[in-house]
Amino acid sequence: MSQTPTRAEIKAFDELSLKELHDIFWLRNVVFVVGQKITAEPEVDGADPECEHAMLWMEDRLVGTARIFHKRDPIIVGRVAVHTELQGDGLGTVLMEAVQEHLGSRHAELHAQAHLEEWYTRLGWERFGEPFIEAEISHVMMRWPDTSAK
Repeated sequence: MSQTPTRAEIKAFDELSLKELHDIFWLRNVVFVVGQKITAEPEVDGADPECEHAMLWMEDRLVGTARIFHKRDPIIVGRVAVHTELQGDGLGTVLMEAVQEHLGSRHAELHAQAHLEEWYTRLGWERFGEPFIEAEISHVMMRWPDTSAK
């Protein structure tokens, strides 16, 4: 990793500053709308107030984010994003380790882009079900941890 993030934090929507919320929306736009050419329509979907938001900061620059539907059963992790200029530098792993530490042993699921399945598996997530298309991209369902086998 070329640069080290200074902090990872997770906040409820109501705890976010306007700058943090702006930075989250801006980063998701850079990654999903600009970088992956996903239509902007579903990006701001009105669900963010239901979520806790993971943020990975490099000094005062937001470089990674994810949202956590912490009141759902199972918990849903989504919108995992690392700035396109910094992907492949290990920042996604740092972000997801913070999310996983926050989850602890609570059951969670996420829709992983299929090309990231192996990476999520290395982090301890387990795939279930068949691949599906979401936002015109192949995805797979992943769970943390697999409590059904325990």
